[in-house]
Amino acid sequence: MSRSSHRIVELDEDQCRHLLQSHRPRLGRVAFAEDGDPDWPVVLPVNYSYHDDGVYFRTFAGSKLYAALRRQRVAFEVDAIDADWHQGWSVMALGALDVVREASVVAAMDKALESWAADETEQLIRLSIDQLSGREVIGGHDA
Repeated sequence: MSRSSHRIVELDEDQCRHLLQSHRPRLGRVAFAEDGDPDWPVVLPVNYSYHDDGVYFRTFAGSKLYAALRRQRVAFEVDAIDADWHQGWSVMALGALDVVREASVVAAMDKALESWAADETEQLIRLSIDQLSGREVIGGHDA
């Protein structure tokens, strides 16, 4: 029989910001209620960049763009795990989406954010973070 010595620790906001900035691949999930059915949340993957306390991603016409046009409040999550060692972390950011229209910000994000499915109709979206939290599972495994 084995006994786990793992424990869950809360991450402070600086640790969460560091993980948002340094995590590779830059793939996270945005969760929100779709307008057509607000009782059921939608969780969609996004390729993102973190800059100036905001999460940036691109999207085409559809539910994410519609949510940004309405400045909808959403959750964004990113995580990493080590399945062999049963360790990992997750960071969650809560805030409102907005469509970025400033040409200088769009140009800066063009360099920082590589689109996986580029298209001329893409819009740059920013999640302005209101709340940031995270947890980490750490420790070893004793046999």
